[in-house]
Amino acid sequence: MTDAVIIPFPQRGPAAAGPDAQSDRLHTALQSLQAALDEQRRALSEWRFAMAELGIGVAGLGHSMAGYQHALGGIDNKLSGLRHEACKLEAWADGALAPDAGAADA
Repeated sequence: MTDAVIIPFPQRGPAAAGPDAQSDRLHTALQSLQAALDEQRRALSEWRFAMAELGIGVAGLGHSMAGYQHALGGIDNKLSGLRHEACKLEAWADGALAPDAGAADA
């Protein structure tokens, strides 16, 4: 076992001079934590605002799409009426041409 290599644990630097230094380190750490929490709070607030704006935009889009759907339904009704009138006109034209075809055969 003479080949074994012993790796020492890392040593902390020299201990700070007394409890005031420890208190200062804790105070600094708490300030950093508070700053991080404030930043997270601000980011969350901005995200919520963005989500609210997105919701407003999507609601507006839904309203516009409903308007387009209603308009397309009206156009469909008008086109159906025009198709019905065109079929009637076609039937009338076919009827009007039929006697001429019969007269040509005679």
